[in-house]
Amino acid sequence: MRTGSPADVLRSLKAGQRVYIQGGPGECAAFYHLLKENPGYAHGVEFWSCLVPGINTFDYGFLPGDIRFTTFMASPAIEPSIAAGRTTLMAMPYSEIGELLAQTEFDIAIFQTSAMDAKGQYSFAHSCDMPPVVWPMAERRIAFVNEQMRSLPCAESMPAEAVDLTIPINEPLLSPTSGGRRSAAVDKIAQLVAELVPDGATFQAGIGDTPAAIVSALRLHRGLRVHSGIITQEYQQLAESGALDAAAEHVSGIAWGDAAFRSWLPQSGFVFRSVVKTHGHDELAAIPGFVSIGSALEVDLAGNLNLEWRAGRRVSSVGGAPDYLRAAAASAGGRAIIALQAASGSGGSRIVPSLKAPSISGELADIVVTEHGVASIKGLSGDDRAKAMIAIAAPEHRAFLEDARRRGST
Repeated sequence: MRTGSPADVLRSLKAGQRVYIQGGPGECAAFYHLLKENPGYAHGVEFWSCLVPGINTFDYGFLPGDIRFTTFMASPAIEPSIAAGRTTLMAMPYSEIGELLAQTEFDIAIFQTSAMDAKGQYSFAHSCDMPPVVWPMAERRIAFVNEQMRSLPCAESMPAEAVDLTIPINEPLLSPTSGGRRSAAVDKIAQLVAELVPDGATFQAGIGDTPAAIVSALRLHRGLRVHSGIITQEYQQLAESGALDAAAEHVSGIAWGDAAFRSWLPQSGFVFRSVVKTHGHDELAAIPGFVSIGSALEVDLAGNLNLEWRAGRRVSSVGGAPDYLRAAAASAGGRAIIALQAASGSGGSRIVPSLKAPSISGELADIVVTEHGVASIKGLSGDDRAKAMIAIAAPEHRAFLEDARRRGST
């Protein structure tokens, strides 16, 4: 291992190489700007990364030079390069992304880590989802060692002897922007969902305004355990309110929050593990009473879910939703909850008659919640499912949906 400069990284890039770059909260902004400010060095390089919608906003496919980019989850941030054919989207569930990366050889893997600890380890800190399955598959490994990334003894790491080149940096880490005030509809949904989660449950929740509100609404619960792909600042509220089981080991892959939140992580009781642990089916299905909390862009009258498309545009991907819904179905006493506002910002119904190409089949649907109520659709006939869904739709859309139900049942 040697310590080098950003110029050494540029000189290591060669046409025809397959290079992995870290996504999620561990994405290295310094490396992105290095490529942007030095066009030509990455000519003909094939970059791969697992970018996370809502966290990663750099569009690598539109960097100057003949750069090829492959990723797995769509988002508005990278829509331009996908549309232009400069980014290849390989859409698949989160667990399958991990499986693919664990079998893919890379010429170089580039990570952002904390400084080497006393045990000779470079911690991936709060971004452990994919790096542990990637670094063993890389011929060379480069670590941007960031003074501002705090080492977490409870996180996955990479041994010093596996690192070929370290680049010392002192750069701000990715952090969320402050959101606006939540709507009354989201607060109502959060209240309804919180009533469905029993004390002592092991749960996961996705990313976004509605899941965040739901996590906050669980703060009066007791004995909760977490096994999730991501935790956000709302989980700190749960811990500080006494909602989390203090004796349990809580599991996450990544943590998304500001500097104060990251400073809390060492004493949080959370361990950070790879996608194999956070999304592995056998691991999840063995958890009794596992509760999955997610959201959707649309749900149809059969309970089929659209997690990807809005007005003909692919704006997101399924992420870990299929993994967690299947796990909840397999868990003894498990429960899968989908929460969404009944209408879009433009007033259209988000409960629709049918979906032509659903992201997830209604066979995995369990409970759907809007601000208008709770539809427990597991085990119901098709017509009874439709009636339950119409009852929680926005009132102004119920007549249209009822008409669609009647036409579909005749």
